[in-house]
Amino acid sequence: MADVPSRQFYYIIINNFAGGGRTRRTWQQLAPILKQKQIHYAANHTQAPGHATQLAYQLALKCQQQSQPPILLVLGGDGTLHEALNGLQKAADHRIPLAYIPCGSGNDFARGAGITTNARQALNQVLKAQQPITLDIGRCIDHQKKTVTFFTNNIGIGFDANVVHITNRTSTKNHLNKYHANSFAYLTSLIKAFFTQKSFPVKITTAQQQHTFQRGFVVTTTNYPYFGGGVPLLASASVYNHHLDLVIMEKANAFYFIFLFMLMFLGQWHIKMPLVHHYHLKKLRIQSPQAEYGQADGEDLGKRAFDLEFNVTRQAFWFVPQT
Repeated sequence: MADVPSRQFYYIIINNFAGGGRTRRTWQQLAPILKQKQIHYAANHTQAPGHATQLAYQLALKCQQQSQPPILLVLGGDGTLHEALNGLQKAADHRIPLAYIPCGSGNDFARGAGITTNARQALNQVLKAQQPITLDIGRCIDHQKKTVTFFTNNIGIGFDANVVHITNRTSTKNHLNKYHANSFAYLTSLIKAFFTQKSFPVKITTAQQQHTFQRGFVVTTTNYPYFGGGVPLLASASVYNHHLDLVIMEKANAFYFIFLFMLMFLGQWHIKMPLVHHYHLKKLRIQSPQAEYGQADGEDLGKRAFDLEFNVTRQAFWFVPQT
C-alpha cells in the first residue's frame, strides 16, 4: 500500500554541529524519505548556541492562534532538545508537540523515553504517531541568575557537571563521535573529573525539612533514569510519576566510588549504600555557596555558586515509544 501523505506540518530544527557531524549526515538520509512520503515541512539549521531556543520560541508565538499547530521536530543531541524545549516553554500557552531524532553524543533522553538511535526508525516513531503524549519535565528557578530553565533529563552540580565540562572541551570528542565511540570521551572525562572534583557543602530544602551535606560530590536532580551518556543514575526515575528524584553522593575514595558505579549498572543498590542519599519529591531547593560546575541536560552551566528551586511541569511530545 502506498504511503498516505501526512496532513501534519513539521517545523524542523537541525543542529549540524551536534554529534561531530552526525546530525548533518542524518539529515541527508532523512530529507529524501520525507520527500518520498510527501511530508510537509520547513527545515531550519541552527547557526550558534542558543539558536534552537530562539527558533522554537518564535515558532510558538507565531502558532498560538492556529487550530492545528505544527510539530517541532529536533535533530541533534540532548543539548539541542534542551534548547528547543526552553524556547517552547517560555512562550505562554503554546500547544506545539515536540519530536526528536537523537544525533548527539549522550542521547540520554532517547534512551529513557524509548526512542531508538537508528535515525530511520526514530523517524518512523515520529511519523506513526497519531496524537501527542504528555511527559513530565523539570522546571528550575535559578535564584542567582533570576532565570527559569526547563529540562528533560537532569540538572547536576559537582562531579557529573565536571564530566560535562571536561568532555565538551576535549579535542577528541568530535573525532570519537565520528566513529560512534563517544563513550570513550565520557570515560576519560569521568576519570579526570574524579581526581579534580573536590567535595563541597550543599543544603537541601524540602517541604518537610532541611539537610546539609558538607562533602557533596554528585548532586543531581533528575527526571530520567540516565545521565552522562547512559549511566543509570536511578532506574526508577520516570517521566510519568509527576516527581523529581535527587541523588546525592558524598565524596569517597576511588575504590568505593567504582563500587558504587558498578552497583548502578546492577539496579538501584547504590542508593542504599552509605554516603548515598535519595529524595523523591515534587519540589525542592538546592543551595551550593561554593563555586562548582553545573550542567543542564548535558549543557555546561559554568562554575559558580548555585541556588536552584525545582518543580515539575509537562510538555507534549510526538512519537510512539518503543515497547
